[in-house]
Amino acid sequence: MTLHNQKFHDALKFFFPLCALCLLMMQPENVFSSEADRNVVLTMGESQINKDIPTARSAAVEECLAFAVQNTAVGMIPVAFLTEKFDRIADLLSRQNDEFITDYKVLKEITTDKHYRVLVQVTISTVKLKEALTSAGLVPGTAKLPKILFLIAEQPADAISPHYWWRAEKLFFQTEAAVSAMETILAEKGFPLIDEAMIPPGIYKDLGLNAKLTDDQALDLGRRVQAEVIILGDAVARETSNRMGESARTFEATVTARGISVETGEEIARTMNTETSVSQDAAAGSRQSLSGAGGQAATALAGQILSKWQQQVENKEQITIRIQGADILPYLVLFRNTLGKIDGVTRLQTLEMTPNAAVVQVQFDGGTPQDLADALLLKTFDTFGINIYEVSGTTLSIELVAK
Repeated sequence: MTLHNQKFHDALKFFFPLCALCLLMMQPENVFSSEADRNVVLTMGESQINKDIPTARSAAVEECLAFAVQNTAVGMIPVAFLTEKFDRIADLLSRQNDEFITDYKVLKEITTDKHYRVLVQVTISTVKLKEALTSAGLVPGTAKLPKILFLIAEQPADAISPHYWWRAEKLFFQTEAAVSAMETILAEKGFPLIDEAMIPPGIYKDLGLNAKLTDDQALDLGRRVQAEVIILGDAVARETSNRMGESARTFEATVTARGISVETGEEIARTMNTETSVSQDAAAGSRQSLSGAGGQAATALAGQILSKWQQQVENKEQITIRIQGADILPYLVLFRNTLGKIDGVTRLQTLEMTPNAAVVQVQFDGGTPQDLADALLLKTFDTFGINIYEVSGTTLSIELVAK
């Protein structure tokens, strides 16, 4: 039972949301935690007393919790995007509302003849909320998605040893169920995937790898194939003791996986998911449970990887481009426009500008400052040329020369 299901006077419908909004706007700074994973919201709610006071109180608190989550989510999503995907956003928040609330406290409650009114302080996990919205494709992405390599050893219930693609001797076996499901979901979310079938054994044969990889071995392999994130773990299915006569057998699969940044070696995602299926056939039942657990794992990993990857991109040092030349002002607009169209340039800002010099700051997600310099060299300009005479640290020094 929520506020939306109650019939209130028009004045009360207007009054309480307005008060809640005012309380949010008037919060002192120390009420909002400095921790990145917490947003504390004060909100008011009320419910009509129909049966008893405890039921009315529960409905009023529920309304406050829903409002707090909705308000936090709205602050994360641009208005245009919110309008475009409102139905899906509202559905997700309605279904998963409790997952984003880490704590709440009823600060004040009042009972009238017909209504129960509460003032509630709600703490929202912004990390979990952002992960859920991002994983569902409900917030616009600004970072280039990382290239993924799967290193999941998979063992069906009817197999005596794990299957894994990086073994030195190639053996025929059925396509992995868990990994296939994981790759499908991540591909649908826009992640570029490395096709392990196209990796020549010569690239990793000297490493002497087995099914159980260490982090160092996995990172070494990831670097050799130019992956940006590796997903390392295992998927194991087994037959349980539950059965129905001789026909129906139960199979349980568990997928344990971690996402690791190849550049930093940092673990950026982790999940463990279990799925159970019933089948007469061991291969079919095993495959079904592995696929289900793999799909759950991929959904969980996607949100975590997106969130962490975005943080890494935002924390990267920006590149400063120092530009000089004689009377360069007529050339700067074209130079900026061309610079902004280079793959990997997500943001640029002009910090200084004079007739003979300018400073532009760039957020470049496509690689190093040298990679940006190389990309600029491939561009042509009708009225001038460029001379990149120095690449030092995070600074490019460029001269614009009239033709």
